Amino acid sequence: MPADISVQLRIEEGQYLRVVMRCISRITKALHSEASDLIRGFDVLLEMQKVFIICPPENLREDLPSLQDFDFVFRGMKDVSDKFIELQPEKVMSFLGYFDTKGQPDNAFIKYLRLKTTGAR
Repeated sequence: MPADISVQLRIEEGQYLRVVMRCISRITKALHSEASDLIRGFDVLLEMQKVFIICPPENLREDLPSLQDFDFVFRGMKDVSDKFIELQPEKVMSFLGYFDTKGQPDNAFIKYLRLKTTGAR
């Protein structure tokens, strides 16, 4: 993910975001398939958590030149999270349990998962 979201993305950063978007799309499609159990949910959630750490959505502003790209990525991750919660809630709960052992403050992603799985904490 880009280090500074307030500037126009470099070509490489834009390409990387497109790859992330394609991966999100494929994960979402796979979750809808009959082989959704083959998705390593914990790993996917961990990678999405890393995106939220590097690029917190609360830092996005309407005047950012790449807002649409980031908005698409976060919406895609929301779709994947919702599908995981619906189809594999035990994997989401396992991930949240792991996160609890780290002693880190909840970010927007963790708060969203908690809200959708167990209610606000």
